[in-house]
Amino acid sequence: MLLENYLQRCESCHGQAERLLNSAREMEDSIAVNLSSRRLEVSRVELLLQVGAFCVAVGALIAGIFGMNLKSYLEEHVFAFWLTTAGIIFGAAVAFFLMYSYLKARKIL
Repeated sequence: MLLENYLQRCESCHGQAERLLNSAREMEDSIAVNLSSRRLEVSRVELLLQVGAFCVAVGALIAGIFGMNLKSYLEEHVFAFWLTTAGIIFGAAVAFFLMYSYLKARKIL
């Protein structure tokens, strides 16, 4: 009788240990899914920043082209600087929103 009692207690402890182990594995899977979700959010923000950096770089390219010591006859007009600057900023903003809408339509973001 004493051995049977010990056997029942051992089986009970074994069953409880298996339940705890399964619970720990499920918790680990849940944490892995949560971390994966956070990693995806960080990747989306990184992609958004890269698109913004690309649009600003194109604006800098245009500014660099106009900054060369070449005669373009734009320097003779008073508002040419402000018009060119506004055009570059507007073009970069439009390019950013076009790329953003394209990435949203393709469900990348």
